[in-house]
Amino acid sequence: MTFRSRLMFGLLTVLVVLAVAQSSFAQINIQLFNAPSSGEIQTNRNAQTADPGVSGAGILVSGALIANSALTTTTLRIAYPSPITSAPNAGPSSPSNLGIPSGGDAIRIEGASGLFASVATPVLNTTFSRVEITLPGFDTAANSLSGSFTLVGVRIDANGKTGAQTATASLNSSANNYVLTTPSITVINALSPGIANFAIGARSSNSTLGAATIFTNRTVPDPTGSLIMAEGFAGAFRTSAQLSNFGGGPVKNSTQIRLTFNAIPAGVTLSLDIKTRSGTGELLVPSSMVASFSASWPATSATTTTTVTASANTATISFLQASLATTDTVEVDYTVLTPLSTTAAVTTASTITCTATLVPIGDGVDNSDSTRLGLPREDQGYPTFAEADLGPITVVNIIPASTTMLLPYALVLPPYDTGLAVANTTADPFGSSGGGATSQSGNVVLTFYPTLSAGGAGTSFSLTTSSTVRPGAGLSSDGTIASGATWTVLLSQLLTAAGQTGNFVGYVFIQANFLNAHGTATISDFRTYSLAANVLVLPPPATISRTVGTESLGN
Repeated sequence: MTFRSRLMFGLLTVLVVLAVAQSSFAQINIQLFNAPSSGEIQTNRNAQTADPGVSGAGILVSGALIANSALTTTTLRIAYPSPITSAPNAGPSSPSNLGIPSGGDAIRIEGASGLFASVATPVLNTTFSRVEITLPGFDTAANSLSGSFTLVGVRIDANGKTGAQTATASLNSSANNYVLTTPSITVINALSPGIANFAIGARSSNSTLGAATIFTNRTVPDPTGSLIMAEGFAGAFRTSAQLSNFGGGPVKNSTQIRLTFNAIPAGVTLSLDIKTRSGTGELLVPSSMVASFSASWPATSATTTTTVTASANTATISFLQASLATTDTVEVDYTVLTPLSTTAAVTTASTITCTATLVPIGDGVDNSDSTRLGLPREDQGYPTFAEADLGPITVVNIIPASTTMLLPYALVLPPYDTGLAVANTTADPFGSSGGGATSQSGNVVLTFYPTLSAGGAGTSFSLTTSSTVRPGAGLSSDGTIASGATWTVLLSQLLTAAGQTGNFVGYVFIQANFLNAHGTATISDFRTYSLAANVLVLPPPATISRTVGTESLGN
């Protein structure tokens, strides 16, 4: 064989080897790309798996041409870490009992081009929590195209999940000239509580109103209060448009917060007001957020006030504008509407409390019957949440209509005794129109704290006036101090009525079961020596804890 013949034979051999080598490698390289949701609420049954509010956001599938070749029809399978709770539009490749999702945000293919121009509606596999997409085959002709498409609208049940969430991809066959080089991809960066803080308080720009107070005589000394809800992360509170990746419109629900007011007595109404900037209907933090008590859809305007009662004790906040970049705090101010009715059921001390949860409550998948077992449920709209109430927090204290007084120093040490006078000043010259008191009678409870002669604290004891315990002068036959009356009594008489003997040196708490009680005391030997002893009027301990160290110094 000549050199030329040997060279041609060698080149032919190389070409054959190269051809065999090329045919052993896939001709389309499949890669997946995604802009994941930066954060989702950990109780969300319909958590988004791509940028919220971005039309067409989803997993981009890119097929890059390596070499012209025939392709075999192949199924790309993308499995998610929990049940998929959205669905494709009903079609020949979808179960007949899957409907079109509310708001139109279906699982779908967008932007199909080139090699993938014919990629159609994906199929939902509920058994394996995955979306299956048929990639085209060209059995009779070599493919020379690259292409791409985006899988949009996949939602998952995030309830019970923690941390970042990842989807995994696979092909049903590797002998098809497709090769997958992105076996997994992050779809959610983090899962966190939707509401991070729920408490009595106010936003940093406002002063807290605390909790409201109702007295058991149906007067309302402090009708206002305020509560706050801070979102768990930037973008947790979203509008219906931000909860959609569908450019044609929003989903049915915005993020919504349900406030439930527990144990509202009959005859009491609370007026709720989402704190707004005057005249704009916008919350101060941030100025782009508007919340509404109207849960209608589609919502077009903000209604920032509503009322709750014993028979209608819930209010729902819907977000009409929200920031995805700012951690927001919602403040709700509330007012006990006055005057209370004469039959308002507030004559017993109690509290009104409030809980908060994200709503609407849903289950994400339909388990109502065997024909729909595990299928996504669209009738509740997107999103829905697992119930997770925060609280309860006390929003209204219903406290006895009483006056708490303190006699810091009293003694019975013959010849010295302590005289005490308590006046019921709920009778006054001002009248209801002039801010006068509500007439009320009540008995008196005294609690004694003796000091031992050798030093240290003795054993406390108490005395309650009644029809059979009426020491001193001025008590009515039932043991009460009538409105406009004054009770006078010696400490020695009180000790006898309480079954105590001997001397006493110490202090005395005096609780008059009516408002506007005032007292005075005098230590005297009834001959030449008298010393006035202060009787202090204290803030109601039920509403202002004595641990804060603020007490009235007057009477």
